[in-house]
Amino acid sequence: MENKKYFILFSLFFIFSASVFSNELGQFYLEPHLTPWGLDTDFCLRLEPGFFEGRDTILRLTMGSSINWLGYYRDENDIYTDERELNYQYTRLNANWGLGIEQGLLWDSYNERNLLSLFLRYRGVRVWNFDMFDQDSILFDSIRPDKDGILYNTFIISLILDKTLINNETGLKKGVYSELSVEIGPKWFFNDIESIADFSKLFMAVKYFHSIYETADEDKFIKAIYLGDSVGADYVLGDNIPLPARQTFGVRKPKNACGGMVRAFEKRRFDSEIKIINNFECRFIMSQIKTSKGTKIFRPGFLGFFDSCYFDKLEGYKNDGRGVLMSAGFAVFSEFLFLGNCMLTVGFPIIGKRIDESPMAFSLDYGLHF
Repeated sequence: MENKKYFILFSLFFIFSASVFSNELGQFYLEPHLTPWGLDTDFCLRLEPGFFEGRDTILRLTMGSSINWLGYYRDENDIYTDERELNYQYTRLNANWGLGIEQGLLWDSYNERNLLSLFLRYRGVRVWNFDMFDQDSILFDSIRPDKDGILYNTFIISLILDKTLINNETGLKKGVYSELSVEIGPKWFFNDIESIADFSKLFMAVKYFHSIYETADEDKFIKAIYLGDSVGADYVLGDNIPLPARQTFGVRKPKNACGGMVRAFEKRRFDSEIKIINNFECRFIMSQIKTSKGTKIFRPGFLGFFDSCYFDKLEGYKNDGRGVLMSAGFAVFSEFLFLGNCMLTVGFPIIGKRIDESPMAFSLDYGLHF
């Protein structure tokens, strides 16, 4: 707990120093990231000059919190199960904090930002699991050491190539993004104070956006059409893998596991140690809705998608712990004041079944899938 107190004091000092002395140190700005039922904020300081001429050096202090209603699709012995009579739902409150640096390695002169960047980061996570709303989740009868919650700390190293471009007027997105990340949470890094964590996570992903149609004509109902494809691989291993690491896909901005990333299936289900996921979308961006004074409020759109994944090392799933999921569907969404997108999705399982055996599923989320 002393470490947490020192981090809070350092965070307040960082924010105060960056805002007061920003003229001397560089440019201070905020990057808020809305999440489902939560908010993460990066307090950023772009050093002027940076460590290398012609490339940005950015210090980042991150703080966030959220509350989620999740599922634990395993039995008392932490073995996968999908028996319909079991209650899988539980409530999670989590807080996260971190401190890191982004150092540009290559410069994108067209977008005036780092093209290739190295990220070094410390991240702390505190999780509280609750049995609320008469959920009576099987999680709380399990053998997991973190069934009630956990506190753990990790080191993150990421190499990011970002050659994407968004037209703020039409909503068109194009270009390529790739990521290679490693997260390490050893036991000796104060990871045995509240429960226990001892794990490593490897993640790589590539996203590609291809323009099909774009117009600046104000009378056109559809402003832009583009294709998006994202493929990634996630491998988590260790003697004590915490639920937030096993149930998610990705490192820097973790999302749901195979269930959830393959839309139409229950979120956080199929939480295997090896996940390979592909998401394909065709997105249609409509005209912006503005006030009488021209202030931009909404930018609606809709999309069709096809998701697939391969997973392995899911103990208790069939005989070999591996499987394939596929789904397809559509979604409507709208950007609000450039803060992000609220999305309603309808998904249809193609390979694999929901536990309730429903032929379709509805979900309301915040943010585009990728």
